[in-house]
Amino acid sequence: MKIENTLSFIIILLFSCNIYSYNSNNNCEKLMQEGNNLDAVTAAMKIKDQYDKHFCLGKAYYRSNKHDLAVKAFATSEGLAKLPVDQMFSMLYKGIAERDLGKFDLSNKTFTKGLETAKLGNTKYLQMERRFLYQLGQNHLAKEDYLEAIDFFAKSTVVSANDNERAEGYDGLAMAYSGKKKSTKAIEYGLKAANMYRKVGAYNEYADAQIKLSSYHLQDNAPDRALDVLERLERFAIDNGSRYYEAKALLEQSLVFKHKNDEQSALTKFNTGIDIANEIGANDLLPAAK
Repeated sequence: MKIENTLSFIIILLFSCNIYSYNSNNNCEKLMQEGNNLDAVTAAMKIKDQYDKHFCLGKAYYRSNKHDLAVKAFATSEGLAKLPVDQMFSMLYKGIAERDLGKFDLSNKTFTKGLETAKLGNTKYLQMERRFLYQLGQNHLAKEDYLEAIDFFAKSTVVSANDNERAEGYDGLAMAYSGKKKSTKAIEYGLKAANMYRKVGAYNEYADAQIKLSSYHLQDNAPDRALDVLERLERFAIDNGSRYYEAKALLEQSLVFKHKNDEQSALTKFNTGIDIANEIGANDLLPAAK
């Protein structure tokens, strides 16, 4: 399983042409979809529309891990935007790139400016408001400003338009409450997030939410409940043909058994998980398992 970077997870809602003008059918976008990010940079340079050129250039730079160049490209596209939504997407992506560069103050300013811009449209840009609120929550979560993170995630949930968006907000709330050592609230929102992800068919997100939920139970000094969550996830992964999450569930079970001082069970789960991870080439699981 390939772990994508932040921008790959942001779903751009294609608004009708009188609201959103970016042409997502350009060659730069097509090359990025194929994973040819460096070629996408070259293709972006050939786009005639200046907003489309710099916006796609920013995305291509970002996915090539050239975040400083991405910030510059998004900033340029922001100034070239024809419509408010085009401008807000440039702000959104620029703020994410700034965060990934560790420039949290700049990122917060960018997201706040985007939020204020979205609010100017009253209810017209509620989906953009939610995006900026959610990203501000992520910024504060990363900085361990948990009370601020809780506030932004809660506000993002209020203006969410669908269960997928609400699931993201609940997931953020769970992590923030966990950071505050409020395990009961973390479990509450972690369970809501997991159930909602499963409801909408976002199974990877559901699996990740289950793993987080098990950690909240462990934080609450309830290792047996943590194991129950992970064992159910293991069965879910097997039933749905996901060897990646089967391995991940086993490796997480190993950690819980260590917490219970059951070294034999911990070793058994660990070895089985490692075997599956090696078999499917899930290298991202191996360092975390050591």
